[in-house]
Amino acid sequence: MARTLPVKGEGPLPTFARALRELRERAGGTVDAAVTHGASRTAVYAALSGTRLPSVQTLDLIVDAWGGGTEAERGWWHERRRAAEEAIAEESRLMGVAAPRRTPEEADFAEELRALWDECGSPATEAVARHCEVSARTLDSYLNGRTFPKPERLDQLLIGLASVTEADKEADEPAVRATPRTERLREALFRARTARKEERARVRELATALPGGQSGPATDAPPSFAGFGPVPGVPPGRRFDDRGALVRAGVHRQLMASIAGGERLGAESVVLGGERASDEDHGDVIVYTGEGGIGDQQLTRGNAALATSASTRAPVRVVRQITDTSGSRAYRYDGVYTVEDYWSEQGLDARRVWRFRLVRTAPAEQGVANLPQLDDVEGSGVVGGMRSPLSVQRVVRSTAIANLVKQIHDFTCQVCGIRLQLRAGRAYAEAAHIRSLGRPHGGADAIGNLLCLCPNCHVLMDAGMLVINDDLTVVSRADSTMLGVLRETREHRIDREALAYHRILHGVPEDGTAR
Repeated sequence: MARTLPVKGEGPLPTFARALRELRERAGGTVDAAVTHGASRTAVYAALSGTRLPSVQTLDLIVDAWGGGTEAERGWWHERRRAAEEAIAEESRLMGVAAPRRTPEEADFAEELRALWDECGSPATEAVARHCEVSARTLDSYLNGRTFPKPERLDQLLIGLASVTEADKEADEPAVRATPRTERLREALFRARTARKEERARVRELATALPGGQSGPATDAPPSFAGFGPVPGVPPGRRFDDRGALVRAGVHRQLMASIAGGERLGAESVVLGGERASDEDHGDVIVYTGEGGIGDQQLTRGNAALATSASTRAPVRVVRQITDTSGSRAYRYDGVYTVEDYWSEQGLDARRVWRFRLVRTAPAEQGVANLPQLDDVEGSGVVGGMRSPLSVQRVVRSTAIANLVKQIHDFTCQVCGIRLQLRAGRAYAEAAHIRSLGRPHGGADAIGNLLCLCPNCHVLMDAGMLVINDDLTVVSRADSTMLGVLRETREHRIDREALAYHRILHGVPEDGTAR
């Protein structure tokens, strides 16, 4: 038997489709003959046109109708299909497309469904489709494991199967009988749908590591761009007519929310403007108010994503809502910023809100030589149409006070009691300010506002994962356990007001005690 060879420059899917057409021509077969054997007409046409690979079941029915259906013939076509499927996956990988892989749970569901199908006499998908609200094409995708039904759609499928069996032909509406086979099928469906969700989550993370996100070689900024920093092909200053255009360009992947990203990896982008009167936009520096409706804002979802960005220093894309000369609203991408700090405070409407300080990064980190000046851009969104003056001050910390605190406690952490011993009898500890010195906190560089901590407790303290009550009990916010009592000496008295500010800053009620 003649075997089709790939044509130079032809992809695996067109090559496979051409081989099927040659088989049909040699055998004088027709689509109707394949349908008579039980294949879906839609699936046969899709396989012949190269739209998609046929399922293994559809391929067997085609080979039975056109090629004699011997085991050797089926085996050769199975191998050919597997090679084409692998080649398609490799093409996608090289193009930077993150595609979900078929999980073992998906294969288990398809196998259980085909086993039930065989028990019912292997009816044609078109025959079953006539007895339920599921198309033959959809049934074929279920059998191949490409898609999965919802539980209620599975019930419709089972009714259709029962309708074409001899035992249930007399029933007006056959009941779905609970048999060991149907129960295994439902369990397999649950596992397959769960595995598919986990696989899609893995692919979303993988997309940021592939070249160009999920883009193909011919696109600059695909709709599915997911990642941090500048979007390829989208320079700062580009105007977008609506939120949909932002999503399609990959600049901000949320149609409604103002913060895009997740708690684990951080925020990808934020949108300023609109009705958000609480935001303070000074051009290069933004004090951004977090998201949250009625009641006090919580450090969850988008707010938690921005807090993560403050720890990782990952760049965050900033989009401003603007109003042009005609009065219509639009959006402008203004480059990437870094979340320098965040805190909790009482907002304009007496609610507690989370605030984030974003600072514009250097032009080199924006992927451009020079950034557009916001005061030169019409409808910039900056108060008064011009950039507010920005003065940068370096807070000068007293090294003498920091060293004194560490010497008082013999370089031993006041929280966990660890003393890090170095060579030559030296030890290491860090002096941590309870209330930060810089704006907007305005803490005092005084001994009462300092703690002697190990590096681990210092990081946890700054992140708000350790809080200290007025009675000096130390509470871990990770699991609400009390770790002990902070060590205080006659020479080193702790400022209780600074402790209260730290608790409020990290979400503990103003008159409350952390537990």
